[in-house]
Amino acid sequence: MKNLLLSLILVLSALSILAQPINYYQGTQGLTGTALKAQLHNIIDDHLEYQYSTVKQILRQADEDPNNPDNLILIFTGWSIPKANFAVYLDSVDYWNREHIWAKSHGDFGTDPGPGTDCHALKPVDNTVNSAKSNKDYDNGGTQYYDNGVPTGCFTDADSWEPIDSQKGDIARMIFYMDLRYEGDNSELNLTVVDQVNTYPDPMHGKLSTLLQWHQQDPVDDFERRRNDVIFQWQKNRNPFIDYPDYVERIWNNSIPNPIVLSNASISPTEPEPLQDVVLEINITSGLRSINSATLYWGTSWGTMTNSILMNATGTVYSALIPGQPANQNVYVKIVAEDGTDSNYTTITYHVANYPFSGTITPIPEIQGPGSATPFSGQSKTISGIVTAAFGADFFVQSGQGPRTGVYLYNSGYFPAVGDSVIVTGEVSEYYGKTEIINISDYYYISSNNPVPDPIILTSGEASNEDYESVLVKLVNVQCVRDTLYGMWIVNDGTGDCLIHNSAIYTHPYAIGEYYDIIGVMNYDFDQFKIELRSADDVETGTDEAAPFIISATPATPTILNIIFNEKLQPTGVNTLSNYSINNGVNITNAMLHSIDNRKVILTVSGMNGGDYTLTVNNLMDLAGNAITSTSFNFSYLDNPELNASAFNLYPNPASEQVELYLPENLNRSTIYLYDLQGRIALEKSVSPGETVVKLDLRSLLSGIYLVKISNENLLFINKLIVE
Repeated sequence: MKNLLLSLILVLSALSILAQPINYYQGTQGLTGTALKAQLHNIIDDHLEYQYSTVKQILRQADEDPNNPDNLILIFTGWSIPKANFAVYLDSVDYWNREHIWAKSHGDFGTDPGPGTDCHALKPVDNTVNSAKSNKDYDNGGTQYYDNGVPTGCFTDADSWEPIDSQKGDIARMIFYMDLRYEGDNSELNLTVVDQVNTYPDPMHGKLSTLLQWHQQDPVDDFERRRNDVIFQWQKNRNPFIDYPDYVERIWNNSIPNPIVLSNASISPTEPEPLQDVVLEINITSGLRSINSATLYWGTSWGTMTNSILMNATGTVYSALIPGQPANQNVYVKIVAEDGTDSNYTTITYHVANYPFSGTITPIPEIQGPGSATPFSGQSKTISGIVTAAFGADFFVQSGQGPRTGVYLYNSGYFPAVGDSVIVTGEVSEYYGKTEIINISDYYYISSNNPVPDPIILTSGEASNEDYESVLVKLVNVQCVRDTLYGMWIVNDGTGDCLIHNSAIYTHPYAIGEYYDIIGVMNYDFDQFKIELRSADDVETGTDEAAPFIISATPATPTILNIIFNEKLQPTGVNTLSNYSINNGVNITNAMLHSIDNRKVILTVSGMNGGDYTLTVNNLMDLAGNAITSTSFNFSYLDNPELNASAFNLYPNPASEQVELYLPENLNRSTIYLYDLQGRIALEKSVSPGETVVKLDLRSLLSGIYLVKISNENLLFINKLIVE
């Protein structure tokens, strides 16, 4: 297939990465107290939630040092440190960690999606300062805290913490946000700011009177406004107290609303083209007096709204013409109205479209290529398609339906939605086996709410395949047979295992033994294929209509064979020896169902002297009554399975980010498994023939003790690994 040259000029616009959308706070005018709080809660409720691991990526962008893009600014102290210096150990000095400004122990919400990962109240913090602050409330006073002999400017006592002055308002507005966002509806916590300290462990935080003082003392600045914009891109909700600080007084002090009301703003055209003038209109009224003047200020960032225009009035409608701006540009607007006594303002943003695209588009199947790696690595290419999955600034695009029609776009700087039609230019990369588009140089948004390609229906055994990398797929009536660590669970329909990943934005409450229909994009990372879940709609409950099948058959001794099935069995027929057979002269003398785990059958055998065998099973039934007519499973038994454990070395051990395994040369093709102490697979990696040094990436693992095993004709215990 040849590259496609667009034959007609499309009028396209780049994705609107705006600040406060037009009329975002519509309906709050004239409200105070609980009525205003309820209206704001409804506006910011139900934001897009991420996993705790994704928070690091968001904070690196949201809290970037404006004077050094490689650094970020720390809460409490205001220090600037490299983004890369994330703390691996609890006592890491001069590294940063994630700080819950509303201490997560105040309500015990942990780090699960919801309040535990809401970035409007998460900030980077010096790791040891974080430990010192602990779960204290906020108040003035105490003695200065020194971090490893360095004065921090923070003060603390037994029950409170006081940050530096330039951070106080930021903290107050984050605490107010949490009280507003989490009101106890939708089975969420009800978080409440109170005028006291010592609030742990209740879902409360203080001290209200001090936080109100800090809010006035440290006004909103451009850093805070930009941070609000970044988090809005990710979470799709805003902190209202940054956009309109007077909401604080109107809620907690029931102050009288400003008599001047600015509402129903609009721009024409709604999607301005490059250098096209924009007419902005807004309705302005005053409940007490006539409006004297309305002035529009505009610029291309929060800090550059220095251009001013006196607006014209036709009745209560005020208008102004904003000069056309270059392509792909954000425009920030502030309108200030006065009636001789009072003044009020509102802010608006809009985005100027990109220039029309008329270049060359390379079909995604050509980007993927016919083999395991892209033929265009390192080259700049343009692709087009429909967004099938979006995880913040990382997303998948697919063109049409079929193998090799999808591709992954990494750290794009754009935040599309599923169903967006886009054209993207960037560098093609093959990153550890996955084809990606990186270093995005151009992005065109065509339209929204397009139907996504129909998923390819596959069996669980054929899904983990290079042909379906980054493609939308569907598994029908597969059973969850076991889980692993860190958001992955394994399904099987009898044809083989397939990993399901609880992704950065959705966690499904799976249950081992249950059946599901699953839709998602087939991802590839950490040497594993896995289906990425996007929402609750991706998982539906299936029905158990399939007979049981064998997951493993493992000789424990020369006379004991352990058989693990995918689901629980009925006792009927398990003890009948004629329901089992093993070739090569092996006799079965006893069969029994495990007394606790009804997925496990234990066979007592004789004549198993070493070699390859085939086990055949008939007439066993699951709890739904589905019977095995005949199923076979191949296994091997070594006549001397106790290999020398010293031949398998781990270094370093303990390890934190990576461990190297030194293996003997005669292992042939093997698979390495890391199990946690609950027996769940944490990592899995294949070993090529002759490979003697294997590196395992441990960054996704929690601290603890793991068992390392190798599957090579028999399960062989290697060693214990301590992950710090």
